[in-house]
Amino acid sequence: MDATKSFIKINNISLAEAEDFKFDYDVRTDDLLTELVPDLDNWGGIGWMELEEYEYNLHSGAMHIVVETKRESPVEWLQSASKGTRYFQNKLITMATIQKDETNVRGVAVMDGEVLQNKGIFDMSPEEVGKYYNDDESSYEVDDLDNQIWDSIGKFVNVCEQFYLEREEEND
Repeated sequence: MDATKSFIKINNISLAEAEDFKFDYDVRTDDLLTELVPDLDNWGGIGWMELEEYEYNLHSGAMHIVVETKRESPVEWLQSASKGTRYFQNKLITMATIQKDETNVRGVAVMDGEVLQNKGIFDMSPEEVGKYYNDDESSYEVDDLDNQIWDSIGKFVNVCEQFYLEREEEND
C-alpha cells in the first residue's frame, strides 16, 4: 500500500538530548509514536500511523522522524508531541507531508503545541503527475518531479527556520 509520508524535523537538539531521547523512547518501533502521544484522542482522528525512520543529525542538530499515514497529515499528533515531551518544548518542529499520489505537499510548523504555519507548499494535478510516470512522455522525468517536491519542502523549512529561529539565510 502506498502511504502518505510526513517528514518531521525537530530543530536545536543537542547530542546529549538526542542520546537521552533514545534512552527514554524506543526509536526503532511504532511504540515511539504512542509513547510521545499516548492519548489517541490527541491524534486528530488518524487511525493508522507507522514510524518509518528516526535519525539524529549531529551536523544540523536536528532529529528527523518519518511517519506514514493513510491520507491525512498528523498535525494534531504533532501539536500534542510538541508540548507533551520535554525534548520538544521550545523547539521549532517542521513537518512536510507528501500526499501518497504526490499531487500535493503540506507544510506545517509547530512550537509548544501552537501551529505557526499550515499551508500547501506544492500542488499539481493528478494528470500532470501521471505524465512523470508515463514512459511515453519523454520530456517528463520522475527525478524532475521529486526535485520540485523537495525544493518546495526545502524552501518552506528554510523560511520557517529563518523566521522562527532568526537564523541567517542559507545560500543554496
